Amino acid sequence: MAQNTSLTHTNGRLPTKLRHNFVLNPITALAFYHHHSPDANPRVFLLAAEDTYLKIYDVTTSRLVSQIKVFYSQPIHGLYVSSSPSPSPSTTTTTGQDEDEDDDEPRVLIWGANSVAVIFQGMVDQLVTGYHEGGGEVEGLKVKEEKAGDWIYDGILFPPKRKRGVAEGKEEGGKRKRKVQGALVTAHNEVVPLFIGDDCQVGFGELTSPSRPILYSANLCLLDDEQETVLVAGGTVFGEIVIWKYFLDDDGSGREGTFRGKRFEVLYVFTGHEGSIFGVSISPEIYLSSGQKIRLLASCSDDRTVRIWDITDSPIRGGTSTLTDGGSGENDHSRTTLAEARETGFGGSNNSEVKVENQNDKARCLAVAMGHVSRIWQVRFTGRTQHGDGSPIEINSFGEDATRQRWELTLDQAKRKEALERGYSGEQDTAGSFGTLKNCGIVSCHNGKNMWSTAVSGGDGLPTLIATGGADGKITMAGDQVVGNEEQAYRDIDVTLTVEDVMRVAEGVEKDATAPVEGQKKSTTKNGFQRYAFLSENTLLATTSSGRLLHGKVGEGLTWKNVHLSETVLADLKSYYVVKSPVQGTAILGSSSGKVYLFLEDGHKVKELHTFPGKISDILLIEGVQETLHQDQPGAWTVIITVLGLDHALLMTFDPSTSSVTVDPHKINLSSDDVSPFIATAAAFCGSKLILGSRVGAVAVYKSTPDAYTLDYSRKDARTKDAVTCIVPLPGSSTSFLTGCRDGRYRIYTLTSTPDSTTLHLQHEISPPLGMIEGAHFTPSSSSSGLDFIIHGFRGKNFVVWSESTRQELTTIECGGGHRAFDVVFPSSGGSPGPLRFIFTKASALRFYSQSSPPLRMLKEGGHGRELRAVAASVSSSSSGEVGRYVATAAEDTTIRLWQYRDFSSAPAPPAGKEKTERGFKPLAILEKHSAGIQAMKWFGESHLLSSAGNEEFFVWRITRLESEYEALAVVCESKYPDRSADGDLRIVDFDVQRYGSQDEEKMLISLALSNSTLKSYLYSTDTQQWTLLAQGRYTGACLTQIRHLRVADAGEEDIQVLTASTDGHVAVWSTSASTTETKTEKAEYKMVTLAKVHQSSIKGLDLSFSSSGQSWLVITGGDDNAVHFTNLQYSADDKTYKVLSRSRVKDAHAAGVTGICTVRREEEGGAVEVASVSNDQRVKLWRAVWQEGSEQPVKVTLLDNQYSSVADAGDVEVIKEGRVMVGGVGMEVWDFGG
Repeated sequence: MAQNTSLTHTNGRLPTKLRHNFVLNPITALAFYHHHSPDANPRVFLLAAEDTYLKIYDVTTSRLVSQIKVFYSQPIHGLYVSSSPSPSPSTTTTTGQDEDEDDDEPRVLIWGANSVAVIFQGMVDQLVTGYHEGGGEVEGLKVKEEKAGDWIYDGILFPPKRKRGVAEGKEEGGKRKRKVQGALVTAHNEVVPLFIGDDCQVGFGELTSPSRPILYSANLCLLDDEQETVLVAGGTVFGEIVIWKYFLDDDGSGREGTFRGKRFEVLYVFTGHEGSIFGVSISPEIYLSSGQKIRLLASCSDDRTVRIWDITDSPIRGGTSTLTDGGSGENDHSRTTLAEARETGFGGSNNSEVKVENQNDKARCLAVAMGHVSRIWQVRFTGRTQHGDGSPIEINSFGEDATRQRWELTLDQAKRKEALERGYSGEQDTAGSFGTLKNCGIVSCHNGKNMWSTAVSGGDGLPTLIATGGADGKITMAGDQVVGNEEQAYRDIDVTLTVEDVMRVAEGVEKDATAPVEGQKKSTTKNGFQRYAFLSENTLLATTSSGRLLHGKVGEGLTWKNVHLSETVLADLKSYYVVKSPVQGTAILGSSSGKVYLFLEDGHKVKELHTFPGKISDILLIEGVQETLHQDQPGAWTVIITVLGLDHALLMTFDPSTSSVTVDPHKINLSSDDVSPFIATAAAFCGSKLILGSRVGAVAVYKSTPDAYTLDYSRKDARTKDAVTCIVPLPGSSTSFLTGCRDGRYRIYTLTSTPDSTTLHLQHEISPPLGMIEGAHFTPSSSSSGLDFIIHGFRGKNFVVWSESTRQELTTIECGGGHRAFDVVFPSSGGSPGPLRFIFTKASALRFYSQSSPPLRMLKEGGHGRELRAVAASVSSSSSGEVGRYVATAAEDTTIRLWQYRDFSSAPAPPAGKEKTERGFKPLAILEKHSAGIQAMKWFGESHLLSSAGNEEFFVWRITRLESEYEALAVVCESKYPDRSADGDLRIVDFDVQRYGSQDEEKMLISLALSNSTLKSYLYSTDTQQWTLLAQGRYTGACLTQIRHLRVADAGEEDIQVLTASTDGHVAVWSTSASTTETKTEKAEYKMVTLAKVHQSSIKGLDLSFSSSGQSWLVITGGDDNAVHFTNLQYSADDKTYKVLSRSRVKDAHAAGVTGICTVRREEEGGAVEVASVSNDQRVKLWRAVWQEGSEQPVKVTLLDNQYSSVADAGDVEVIKEGRVMVGGVGMEVWDFGG
């Protein structure tokens, strides 16, 4: 049996301490703060809660200003920022008295679970003025944490009242009176008054509640400036909403810190939702065009609906009834008849506990709508109150599907007024019949699932700002925002026009412009738009089915001018033509007769360039042609002309300096080893090679010979017959290019050439969230010195522009799908990605859309949207053995993310008390091939990453650093597990990998542990992608959970030994003799040679530390029994056996199961190691274990440090760099344990 080890705690200075280095956690609360300074322009800040920290961001610059730790170990769940009255001349004194009083006002209320804290105005000012300090913690600021008696759902602070020269709430000596300055609402529908002392001490008054149902959501609203009435809305677990008023005492104080009076009035109990109420929001008073003044409530639920309720006082109510504890008569009668929300059970009207007096309340539902594909977490009004112009009321909903949806509420004001006057008691008053909710847009805001926090700022005459925070740690901003000081490149325009609309307003249109051309029969088909081409960012050419050319110019709107065509040209272009714009201000058109025409904006005329022997199939623009063909011809351009029926394409060049046209006699022979016939759809030059993409997904390389361009190499990686739509050379590279395909994937190839042969190597293959890719380009990054990679295409019925660099949708436009005429243009000057102009045809009409900025801006980058289950850091195969150049994380969202950890430890030391913030994770790539939860992940040097998951998924990824100006990793799935079972439903729960054979051989030994208790070892060759089964075995006691290699000698010489851990708490050593030669490999059986019980239940974490001789191992395990176990394992070379010399067990090392463990440091001399462990108890602990090789003495274990971890449901812990250990779970964090 293992010896239970009593922990030895070191005295005095600890040898190693854990220090927080980086965190990326779910954003659990958000609030806007408007900072007014007398000597500067007003600034808007966003307060964001990330675990226990409150972080302040500048909305304009997206920069982290400062941060402060609020609670010790409780995540922040809510924020409330009190409004501050603007100082007036009558209250301003030369002594600065008001300024001091403002500093003493509570400004920010913070809560999480039952923890409460308040930040005063002076502290807020210090936090927001910490702007120049780089986002670290402001020195000397402390927040006091107080505990309420119940879980808190919402809170408010009352705005300060002012009297002449003295702020109310203070005695003349300057000491704060015990005045009620805020209120909280708890999970049991109770209101708790708050009083706040001068030292930020928070006190709680007596609870008040009309009933105690369990709430899932609540909202508070102060109804009057006298601070005497609070409106409470509570959404219950069982689908009802209770609306009631809470009245403060006249003097707002009470004996011994409690309140003498408990006064309330229940107004309504709403039914109608068919699930738990997850969000309620009370609107400000809204003024309608009819002169009516209303107050609304928005609610959302498990049933995926948004409902709007009328909570305006009905005239029929006849005033307000007030309930007191000691009342009698009418008040007592009111108490017994007022409705209470049910405290148990769902149900309809038959078993509802709603009283008779409130049966009509459900008719107060003005409108209802369903939009999200999952549960809705929150709804919010924008804050605008003046709707006298008849404009709709705007509401935003936020869902589990990580989307924000915008709704517009339109009311039938006359019908609603009549219903209100009769108290919604008429038979005609039915729920949802008084208005309509129109869905006006859906924006995907976050990765994975769940949008945990929202904030909306706005009002009459103020810009609307909307912020969201998700489980992925990302913060997004939307609304009427100003991004930095950049001028808007484009205006926001959205217009739909028919041909008739344009012809009526276009210049140069003859009276009978729509009449048929002479000699042609009158057509009964509708005249519509056919093709578009942007000639520049501000001009475009549109063509119609009647052969007309319309030149458009973008300014405040669209202005049009008809391009005069001769009757011959008009007749030629009427039936069919192709239009493309090779350079700015120029368009070329190809007709069915084989003629090619040129349009120049300068002359505003069309002239014939050349006639080809057949119908023009397509005109291909060539990427990289200027650098290859026209280095000495500025302004010249070349296109590829494909002609129907010809087996070759032709290069046509136009030189504007001489107005000459040249058709290159070097024909492009259209052929491919993969497809026939080869129909070209995209073209580019990569160095001296011509690259063509085909209609069925093939890519071909052509070389120039004295007679023609001939095929040099081709390959087809698309698994469907979808066209290659674009080919883009990588900036700064003459050998690499990317292709976009309508199968939804983009691929990066590297071209290698010798005098005798040419080869294309697939380096990267990824599917961004687009169904069809139509184009791609690079643009200078607005946030770094690198480049952003922008893709555009179609997903379902939408046109989507996607930033692959930031993983952000820049626009989503409903257009009907991809099979239509369209064109798009982006700013040539770079800047912030997002501005664009898009024109397309829908139902024969033209729609023009211009966007000045993306609908969403990322204030803070995020990561995975689900829990991390594996973390791995690359180890260089060079002699340096550098750890952590790349970090991979895998999560339950089935994605793998590759990062580069940035920690400028060599940078100058920050000021005292400040943290350096030049650290974090730079995203490099995202892998999305897995379809089941990822179980394990490991690196093989820096060239390969291996991952395993459910459904017997095991992938080998090849990683390549691109040699170009675009900084990213190229990733391609090189191979997958070949021996799937018939059902394919096993999980590969763990694996280990290491080099097998000599250093010159790229062979891996891969050992797998499967969920059916089988272990297998394979030899995998990276050169041939061949798998060879070396050995397998089966553990009959329980399921395997971990596997590690112990001894692996050179191929064909000695045995292979592995260590496994299982769900029954045992570790086992397995050995086999796997005979491998150049000609054959014989499969062997694993035999168990040692078995030891180390835990009472499942082993979830395993790591090894080996001795310098390679004959002893310290096996460190963590289990479901909350213990950490150390096993001294010795190998005997004489008889090839293993022996357990000693076992030491740290009982109750954690308060919950140990889910991750790793060795973080090993002393070069001696047998001491340091080990980090993580658990579901949200603690990260650092241990020191001293052991001696060959000794049976128990391992001496010392607890070095024990820290609160912000990562819940920890799944893994791993050293990612020297002196840095990373914890992954719900979020991720990095700890510094000393280099």
